Amino acid sequence: MKIRTDKSILRFSGIAVLLIITGILMMCFLSNPAYFGIGFALIIMGIVAIVSAIIGAATPKEDMIQDERSVRINEKAGYHAFCILLATMALLQAIGMVWGLNFNFKVIIPDLFIVGVGSWVILRWHYNQRGDIT
Repeated sequence: MKIRTDKSILRFSGIAVLLIITGILMMCFLSNPAYFGIGFALIIMGIVAIVSAIIGAATPKEDMIQDERSVRINEKAGYHAFCILLATMALLQAIGMVWGLNFNFKVIIPDLFIVGVGSWVILRWHYNQRGDIT
C-alpha cells in the first residue's frame, strides 16, 4: 500500500496533530470542567482527523476524482433535498398557523437537519440506482 505525502494530506495531518496537542494542553492546564470537556472533544476530533487523513492518503488520487454522472447525481439530489427541506419548513409553519401551535424553530432545527441530510442520502441512492440523469 502506497501512502501519498502531498501538500494537502500533510496540511490536514498537521491540523489534526494541532487539535490533539491543543486538547491535551487544555485538559492539563485549565481547571474548569468545561475546558476539560472541550479538550476531550478536541482530542477526539484530532484522532478522527488523523484516521481520515490516513485513509485519504492510502487511496490513490485518481479514485477521488468524480465523473460527470456522479457530479450530476449529487447536484440533483442536493437540489431536491433542499426543496424537500423548504417544503417541510413551510408545512410546519402552515400547521403552526392553522392550529395555533407555537413552534420554536430553534428546537426544530436539528430535526430539520436530519430530514435534509436523510433526504439527500436517499435521493442520491435513488438517482444512482435509476441510472439515467438528465
